[in-house]
Amino acid sequence: MAKIVKNYPSGLRLIVDEMQNFKSVSTAITIMVGSSDERPNEHGLSHFCEHMLFKGTKKRSGTEIINQLSFLGVDYNAWTGENCTCYHTKGIADNVETTVEILADMYFNLKFNEDDFYKEGDVIVQEIAMHEDNPRSVLFELANSTFFYGTKYQHPIAGTAKDVKSFQPKDVYNYIKKHYIASKTVLSFAGDITLEKAEKLVEKYFTPNFTEFTKPQVLEITDEVLLPKSKEVKKNKKTEQQHVMLSFPVCNQFGHERYALRFLNSIFSGDMSSRLFMNVRERLGLVYTIHGGMELTDIGGYYYIFFSCTPQNTKKVIETIKIEIDKLLKNGITEDELEKTKNQKQTDLLFETENGEAVNSINVDQLIKFNKILPFEERLKIYKDMKVADIDGVARKYLDMNKVIISVVGK
Repeated sequence: MAKIVKNYPSGLRLIVDEMQNFKSVSTAITIMVGSSDERPNEHGLSHFCEHMLFKGTKKRSGTEIINQLSFLGVDYNAWTGENCTCYHTKGIADNVETTVEILADMYFNLKFNEDDFYKEGDVIVQEIAMHEDNPRSVLFELANSTFFYGTKYQHPIAGTAKDVKSFQPKDVYNYIKKHYIASKTVLSFAGDITLEKAEKLVEKYFTPNFTEFTKPQVLEITDEVLLPKSKEVKKNKKTEQQHVMLSFPVCNQFGHERYALRFLNSIFSGDMSSRLFMNVRERLGLVYTIHGGMELTDIGGYYYIFFSCTPQNTKKVIETIKIEIDKLLKNGITEDELEKTKNQKQTDLLFETENGEAVNSINVDQLIKFNKILPFEERLKIYKDMKVADIDGVARKYLDMNKVIISVVGK
């Protein structure tokens, strides 16, 4: 598997991952702009622009874009995050040029009518309402906004209904013109494609349309760590269960401890064999689901434990989590747990190499965050070299109930 990164004079970056024996090509245009880049009067605008790129160009209507991609059997979608907006497709190699031409048309030649703009605004309001009806989505938003209060990550990616209703067509055009530029853009391919083919597509559909020439924009790698005060926040909602998240401040996305934290999450709260699942659900029967994860940014992040249960069980679940944390801090993890997690992590890495979309996503994520792509062998070695002391170290450093933020959604 050959990962090739090429920098163009315009600032555009190209990633090509040639994957032998693949019949498909995954393509992605990733622009380094998301909700964290928005000014107060722009909250939700990155996400709105993502929607509008599918609504028409100077040569195609929105319906024609969708119909042409569908006719070719191409899977297509887009997403907006805190730092990036991504348009991605997957299709057979024979159709990759047509797909790239359509994506380039959307990127460079946005044009829509006002009726479509206001209708899409209504659609996004419905999307926001849909998430408001999902207590888990509300919980994650509450936990995130509480942890990152006062920072660029505080507001929701889609904005609020009020935000969306305030936008005008010119806001989308101006935002695209400002942010959809070569120095913020990464074009990536993974699958049945060669570097030569990818370069020809870039030189045909992208480089002639860029008029400014500058260096690619890269994130500054820092040691910054956000440490909000411990608190408990609650949002009342008519639900049968309370949905609860415990958020522990940890390192930022650049910290090497993130690898040991991934092991800790797997062992303590990651899956059906984790300590919390086995004790809180299997032994005590207090919940149906309990699991953990991480949310890391350039200014800090948190490791979270999520569960949902009927209100009378909430206090008992939190007490049980605290007991399990105390056991972990006192006795550490076992060699068997380490070996099991090593096997899981190495298997996950191998599985990723069999998925072109996953490969594309990982390559772009690493290039944008670290300005380089860590070779598969090096990532594998990090997991192979993990030690019990590494995991015990991050557990003792970060699992402090005196620093936790508890977020609750429900009755």
